[in-house]
Amino acid sequence: MRPTTPRGLALAVLLEVDRGGRAQLLLDRVLDRSDLPERDKAYVTHLVYGVLRRLRLLDFLLEPHLRAPDRLPKEVLWILRLGALEWLLGKEDHARVSPWVEEAKARHPALSGLVNAVLRRLKPREAPECVRLSLPDWLCQAWRGFFGEVSFAEGFNEPAPLFVTAYRPVDLRPGPIPGSYIWEGPKEDFSRLGLQPQNPASLFAAKLLEPKPGERVLDLCGGAGLKAFYLASRGAEVVSYDLNPRRQKAGAKTARRLGLKVTYRTQDLREPLKEKAKKVLLDAPCTGTGTFRAHPELRYRLKPEDPKAMARLQLELLETAAGATEEGGVLVYAVCSLTEEEGKGVARAFLERHPEFRLEAFSCPLSVLKADLGVYVAPREGLDGFYYLRLRKVDSKA
Repeated sequence: MRPTTPRGLALAVLLEVDRGGRAQLLLDRVLDRSDLPERDKAYVTHLVYGVLRRLRLLDFLLEPHLRAPDRLPKEVLWILRLGALEWLLGKEDHARVSPWVEEAKARHPALSGLVNAVLRRLKPREAPECVRLSLPDWLCQAWRGFFGEVSFAEGFNEPAPLFVTAYRPVDLRPGPIPGSYIWEGPKEDFSRLGLQPQNPASLFAAKLLEPKPGERVLDLCGGAGLKAFYLASRGAEVVSYDLNPRRQKAGAKTARRLGLKVTYRTQDLREPLKEKAKKVLLDAPCTGTGTFRAHPELRYRLKPEDPKAMARLQLELLETAAGATEEGGVLVYAVCSLTEEEGKGVARAFLERHPEFRLEAFSCPLSVLKADLGVYVAPREGLDGFYYLRLRKVDSKA
């Protein structure tokens, strides 16, 4: 059935996420095609992200009222979660129960009474910290052991502003680092305005290279080239490598619209490069544990063994990056992940193999969660969680 209400559309998106879809891509697609007013579209986004960010807590609140939730039709279970979210956020019964009962009647009429009864009986319930934060137990415990606490994860469950990097003069509210701003208007053709949506934590990884005009810079695993845009804007001669030509094609189009020159090359970066540079950036593929705010469904799909598996790939890619770094040059390794394995663990293993690289300290203006063989940035105030490592390759002639 074709959804005609904000609640119905949110339900349809969540059902697709349940089948393996990505919330961000699904929302972009359905909202672009929807005739709903902008206010209603915003409420769809609010519901979808709200439920996914608090899924474990919502199920915990529903648990005393459901004998066998796994036996309910998927539509009904998500309706109950959505109704519980509105309750959790303080919506009055008369404004939240009836609409969800109507959504249930349209799909499973025989269960509309159950929906009505459960949503009216919800009560506060003290949840364990990992449940309250809607984190998988294995990751919650790993973070508690490595960082000493997990309260920083509350940032994943809060809305964030839309950060943009500006490549032209703008009159916008500044973000946490130079060049980053907060966009507070409706969705736009950003490249036409000289803007690129980008989290400041991502931008900072490129800034760590401190590119200078005329310097040759290699951007490895660059995707569409968002970090390459910044490097090029500083006058660097940038070559961006990635395995995905479709993303590179889209990035090249954006670069042209921004008035920036980036050279794209497609290659499997587990193989050595045929060129070197004084500045090399590797923003490696990762588990994405620092991006749970924008990709909340990811936290429920990761497995305990994933960080170690990803760390093995990251070390392979770092070997390529090391070989492409000229003597005396700088290598920056970054991941949008907060696991020990993909950050400090990779750094330790790499430095044990490569005594020709030295750890290089840097000042971080973002909210630092832990500084230990690199820097972990906390996902607070809209930031993605990130790990950064800056290395200098020793000049053998020095």
